[in-house]
Amino acid sequence: MSGQARTLDVDLLNLDASRLGRWSVYALTAFPIIDFGLRYSPLHPLGVLWDKVALLILAALAGVRWLSGIRPPGFRWYRYAGWFILYVLALMFAGMSHPLIAIQGFRNDIYYILFAFLLPFVVSPKDIPKLLHSVAMVMTLIAVHAIYQYIVQVPNPHTWADVGETVRSRVFSVMQSPNELGSYLALAVPMTLGLYLYERNRWRRWLYLFGTVVCLLALLLTFTRAAWISLALAVLIMSVLFERRFLIVLAALCVVGYFLPPIHHRVADLFSPVYWIKSTQAGRVYRWIMAYDKMSTNPLFGVGVGHFGGAVASQYAGGIYSDNYYAKTLGETGLIGLTLFVAMHLALFAEIFRRAVRKASGRLRYAVIGCATGLLAILIHNTMENVFEFAANVLTYFLVATLLLIWSQDFAGGATADPSAQEVRQA
Repeated sequence: MSGQARTLDVDLLNLDASRLGRWSVYALTAFPIIDFGLRYSPLHPLGVLWDKVALLILAALAGVRWLSGIRPPGFRWYRYAGWFILYVLALMFAGMSHPLIAIQGFRNDIYYILFAFLLPFVVSPKDIPKLLHSVAMVMTLIAVHAIYQYIVQVPNPHTWADVGETVRSRVFSVMQSPNELGSYLALAVPMTLGLYLYERNRWRRWLYLFGTVVCLLALLLTFTRAAWISLALAVLIMSVLFERRFLIVLAALCVVGYFLPPIHHRVADLFSPVYWIKSTQAGRVYRWIMAYDKMSTNPLFGVGVGHFGGAVASQYAGGIYSDNYYAKTLGETGLIGLTLFVAMHLALFAEIFRRAVRKASGRLRYAVIGCATGLLAILIHNTMENVFEFAANVLTYFLVATLLLIWSQDFAGGATADPSAQEVRQA
């Protein structure tokens, strides 16, 4: 009976067990396109609700399977996420003098983390290659659209260029911001490259290679320095830790970027004294100092969720973005909140490194390292932008991270989880 129960559990914890669950998860892989298409059309009310419906479907499936005694393997980082959620929940209740701001601030901070808790109930390791393929194809389509925008010279607001700077056009695609798109593509470039090195099927390899090239080109055309620097640092860190041959790729890209005038000038401006003077007066540095000032009024607990540095404060209190998600977290939730937030992500990456990167072998290792590098780029980018304020980026971050951890369940026994290799052998 125990053997039959285990078989039943495996059969139920995959995408084939529920059509609603399958379509909900695939919809999440296409989140940027679906969300943009629904929100910026006559279907706007549906655009506001569709991801909540997907969350409810996943929650219902998880609840039914939990009550049936089905337990997917848990991940250690969940306990850190749980502490952070409970802490922000407490801050929400403490800020009920402004209930709308408190509730919206709480939702913005924890909503997309919830998907990470539910996905293991509907996704199995065998589903992961197909889901990562779906994510990569969506990234490729967005990159192609961004390049099209550059070709037709889509108009940009003047605020997207520094004073005295002439940029032909900054692309943004369905993300509505070059900074947001830059962060998304900083995840896309190493992810598609890793999948190219992992894949054995010829046609999919060509798709991933094409995706890598167009995502890299689109990333450059965002002219988002923070995304470039974040990706470079992520590649450097992952190369030193796990695969030093990637340092050659990083060096080649840096050399190419140096000799491209628009990129060279954008990066060189960072070393200009004028840039730092303006940044201190009304730019990023000024906003980071403001976050410290906000926190200093209540160092442990901050000024309350939704009250500083993000979309909620901007919408309801006339605030400005902090241009640093960690500074925003510090200002709103204090030293305790920032500590819990950072601990959650450190625990997540420690688990990805331990369970996925170190245990993957062969071609599979490239796919895992590529995905992990992109995730690290997003975390680094959060030091220079409010990346997690953008739904598409934070959802994709937790989606890809959770898929890696689910996939790692097949790595413990030395399995390569490489279905394409089986296809080759059968052929």
